[in-house]
Amino acid sequence: MEIRINKYLATAGVGARRKVERMLWDGEIEVNGVKAVPGQLIDDNDVVTRNGERIVRSTKLIYIALNKPVGVVSTTSDEKGRPTVMDLIPFKERLYPVGRLDQNSTGLILLTNDGDLALRLTHPRYHLPKTYEVTTKENISDYQLNRLRNGVLVYDQKTDPAFVKLKGPNSFQIILHQGLKRQIREMCKNVGLNVKSLHRVQIGPITLGRIKAGEFRELSPKELEVLSETKKMEPVDRNHQEETSE
Repeated sequence: MEIRINKYLATAGVGARRKVERMLWDGEIEVNGVKAVPGQLIDDNDVVTRNGERIVRSTKLIYIALNKPVGVVSTTSDEKGRPTVMDLIPFKERLYPVGRLDQNSTGLILLTNDGDLALRLTHPRYHLPKTYEVTTKENISDYQLNRLRNGVLVYDQKTDPAFVKLKGPNSFQIILHQGLKRQIREMCKNVGLNVKSLHRVQIGPITLGRIKAGEFRELSPKELEVLSETKKMEPVDRNHQEETSE
């Protein structure tokens, strides 16, 4: 059965649809030795390669929840030789992290070879909430807390209102729907706070639970059922801002 090259690459775990589209336009993908074009129809008998390396689509979709430790980067490889999230999982299939956490942040990150789902989970237009526990070097005032709730300027853009709850003299929980680069750290800096630790505990319906640092679990059938509904959601009409890191 023929399918579009874009979908083939996404279901092969090469990346979400946006990334796949860039690869095709940049000429990185070939089919039977000829550069592929977006929308091209192929089947499983065709030989698909990226920069000379063959891409084989797996029929098994894998969904992993990982507790990322400090010092690990949330990419598939790192030119500086730092450990990546891929070093923590023993799967043969080509998996990709969904969104990012910066090197000094910890907590929940999802990995999958389901490119369609990765697009939904990382695109802010779908308003998927992400919950973080934050500790700061300074004690937090009510004034600072309210400013974080109501939005502050980050990269000349005012952040959306957020749920913020004080947990201790220098700690709070925050729920974001945006994915601006290093958003929480920049928000804190704007109100005179310095982040000591940043830990993500939930992405949409998926919670970190009791997963220890550096360990992972596969998502349950019930969680996958909820995520399948996420895949069907229509986007909220708002400007696109690709999620990067917190």
